[in-house]
Amino acid sequence: MKTVNKIIGAILFVALNPLSAISQTVSTDSENQEIRNTELQISIVPYLGTNGKNSGITTNDFSFNLFGGYSAGTNKLEMASLFNINRFDAKYVQLAGIFNQVGGKVEGAQFAGIANANLDSIRGVQGAGIVNFTTGAVEGTQLAGITNFTSKSVRGFQGAGIVNFAGQELTGFQGAGIANFAGGNVKGTQAAGIVNFTPKDVQGVQVAGILNFARKVKGSQIGLFNYADSISGAPIGLLSIVKSGYHTLEIGTDEILPINLAFRTGTRSFYNMLFVGIRPEITDYTVWAFGYGIGTSPRLGRKTYLNIEASSQQLNRGNVEALNLINRFYVGADFQVAPKVALYAGPSINFRVYDTSYNQHPDLFTFDGPKVFSERNYRFDDLASQFWWGFRAGIRFF
Repeated sequence: MKTVNKIIGAILFVALNPLSAISQTVSTDSENQEIRNTELQISIVPYLGTNGKNSGITTNDFSFNLFGGYSAGTNKLEMASLFNINRFDAKYVQLAGIFNQVGGKVEGAQFAGIANANLDSIRGVQGAGIVNFTTGAVEGTQLAGITNFTSKSVRGFQGAGIVNFAGQELTGFQGAGIANFAGGNVKGTQAAGIVNFTPKDVQGVQVAGILNFARKVKGSQIGLFNYADSISGAPIGLLSIVKSGYHTLEIGTDEILPINLAFRTGTRSFYNMLFVGIRPEITDYTVWAFGYGIGTSPRLGRKTYLNIEASSQQLNRGNVEALNLINRFYVGADFQVAPKVALYAGPSINFRVYDTSYNQHPDLFTFDGPKVFSERNYRFDDLASQFWWGFRAGIRFF
C-alpha cells in the first residue's frame, strides 16, 4: 500500500507541476545561500520584480505578482493572476488564477483556479477548481472540482466532484461524486456516488450509491452492495456480505410453492434474501418464482430467534410474460435444533398484484386450504390485487 501511494503521488506531482523542473534547478543554485525576509514583493514574473535574482532566497510578508511569482516562502499574503511558487512554507493566504506550488508546509487558506500542489502538510483550507495535491498530512479542509489527494492522513473534510484519496487514516468526512479512498482506518463518514473503499477499519458510516468496502465496521454501511469482515451495526442495501455475519441456506415450503430455496446474507440485525421456488407438476409448463427480500432476526432465547421479513416474488408459468407479484410480510420463529441447523415456521400476510389482461397466470395455491379474503380490480390500469393469510416452514443450514 505504501509503495502504491508513493507511485501515485510521484505521478501526480509531476503532472501537476509544470514548472517543477525550473524550480528544482533554481533551488539547487540557491540552497546554500542565507534566506532573507522582506515585507513586500511586487513582480511581473519570477525574477522580474523587486527581489530580482534574490527571489528564490527571499521570504515575503506580502507578495503581489502580476502573472507569476517565485520566492522562498510567504508569511502573510500572496496573490497572482496565474501562479505562485514557494520553495518552502506559505501562510496565511495564497491566491492564484491557475496554480499554487509550495515546497513546504501550508498554514491558512490556499485557493487556485486549477490546482494546488504542496510537498508537505497543510493546516487550513485548500480550494481548487480541479485538484488539490499534498504529500503531507491534511488538517482542515480540501475542496476540489475533480480530486483531492494526500499520501498521508486527513483530519477534517475532503470534498471533491469525482475522487478523494487519503493514503493513511481519515478522521472526519470524505464526500465525492464518484469515489472515496482511505488507506488507513476511517473515523467518521465516507459518502460517495459510486464507491467507498478502505482496506482497514471504519468507525462511523459509509454511504455509497453502489459499493462500500471495509474490514471491521463499527457503525453502518448503506449502499447497493456492502462488504465487511465484521460489522457492529446494520449493513443496509440490496446485497450485503459480512464475512463473519449471518449466512443461511434455506429449504422450505409455503402455500404457493411446495419447494423453495433461499439464501440469506448480512447480519441478524439486517439481512438480504434471494430465493427461487418451484411447483413440481407433470405438465407442459413449469410454475416457478424468483424474488428478493429483507429481514431482521432478534434473539428470543438461547436457541430461538424471531424472524421479521418483507419480500416480493414474481410467480410465473413458463416464461416471464406478465406482472404477477406476490408481496409477503412474514413473522415466524427460528429454533436451532443442532449446530448450524435450524427449523423455522410462521404465518404470513400476502398481497398479490397482477395483470388482468393476461389470462395464463398459474393457479395461485398448491393446496385448497388458503382463501383470498380481499380482492380488488383497478379498471384503468388492467391490474388487480388480492389479500390472504399464508404460512412458511422449513429448515435452515448455517
